[in-house]
Amino acid sequence: MSRKRDSGQWRARDGLGIRGGGLRAPWAAALGSLLRPLLVVLLVFAADGSAGPPVSAGLAAPPAFRPCALRAAPGLQMSEGFPAVRSSDYAHSTGGVRALVLFIDFSDAPADESPSARYAEFFPAVQQWYARASYGRLHYHPVPVLRYFRMPRPFSSYGIERGYGWPVHRAMMRDLVKVVGHAVDFRGYDMVNIIATPNAGPPADETVVSVTWTGGNAATTADGTRLNRVSVIYGHDQAGYRVLVHENGHLLGLPDLYSMSDFSRTDTLAGQWDSMSLDWGLQGDFFAWHKWRLGWLSDSQVGCVVGAAAVKQVKAADPPGQIFHLAPLETPGGRKAVVVPYGRATAYVAEVRRPLGNDVQACSQGVLIYRVRTDVETGDGPISVVNAHPSTQACQFSSDSFNSLNRAPFGTGGRFTDSSAGIEIDVLGKDPEGGWTVQVKRR
Repeated sequence: MSRKRDSGQWRARDGLGIRGGGLRAPWAAALGSLLRPLLVVLLVFAADGSAGPPVSAGLAAPPAFRPCALRAAPGLQMSEGFPAVRSSDYAHSTGGVRALVLFIDFSDAPADESPSARYAEFFPAVQQWYARASYGRLHYHPVPVLRYFRMPRPFSSYGIERGYGWPVHRAMMRDLVKVVGHAVDFRGYDMVNIIATPNAGPPADETVVSVTWTGGNAATTADGTRLNRVSVIYGHDQAGYRVLVHENGHLLGLPDLYSMSDFSRTDTLAGQWDSMSLDWGLQGDFFAWHKWRLGWLSDSQVGCVVGAAAVKQVKAADPPGQIFHLAPLETPGGRKAVVVPYGRATAYVAEVRRPLGNDVQACSQGVLIYRVRTDVETGDGPISVVNAHPSTQACQFSSDSFNSLNRAPFGTGGRFTDSSAGIEIDVLGKDPEGGWTVQVKRR
């Protein structure tokens, strides 16, 4: 779940999900917003999308030297686009990132395990996950204070529930600052991970209340540090350590990929293909688009195919019809993706996924194609995976309800076509090293 201060108002995005086939919580109520148009998914050998690119008034064009790095939509919460200037609301995503890790309990939920045992639920797995995902470009350094800080009020008095708001978070952080006092030096950290005793609140398979806040100061510590990048983790989440991977993803600026207003629609959006969607999913690595945004992929590792009319004006683009060899996303080195923009807010991305690294449990492999929209907010489904095998289920053991995209990748001979955008992506074959070759055509 993510919370971010935007234009002086606090906007909430609630995180619902499935763990091993059990609902985290009842379906979220619709918030009155219109559903965004979904990518039309058709057959693997004759896929044809008919919806045109959305119109995004006021959205700037990407820079000429990075024509596929679509701009973030102005005023949008956690846009999937590239900002002109990276916001200080988020932690830097390359180099060393220091995370202060604190543990809390409550009088009506006293800790029933040691802080060392609770810490071991997440570390070193979290930093190892980020090291693999970033190809060593992000060094996540957790610094734990191995004691429980007893909150001054009972858990039941704070009003902590699914989707709890800013007043609750602010009250908790102010109480925490008072309890900690001068016992902890908060200076010099990029984020704070607060891990509650797991017996505080309902079981995670009933409802998930873990949350992340960025962009506003909830409290100021005794040493003058502002608590403005904070994740709070509750319960024994069935995603295991990856719940913290997901929450820290928000602190790096990544949105929720599920649909908050209609969670069942998540099975037609990103499914289990990114930990910012379903953090327990079989295919848990970040999309190549996310890795590019975070600086884990260089521009030279991302192919860029613009329209024929624009290619003469954009020297950084690849010509239409070019053939690309894509290396598996999960391993270092090589070209990782091809981006095909149409309009200023939409692009298709092709990448290769295999059961390696953070995707070791992947249900299938091949060329994964998805649509990115930079004009869709967090929690409204900004990324939609193209399903190469529609109306099929795979690896049903992972969930009762979220399996329709588990066989989404295209294999040899697969073709994706969006006729309205004039885009065609053909999968030409696989090499012995596990890479795949694709050809991108567009008018």
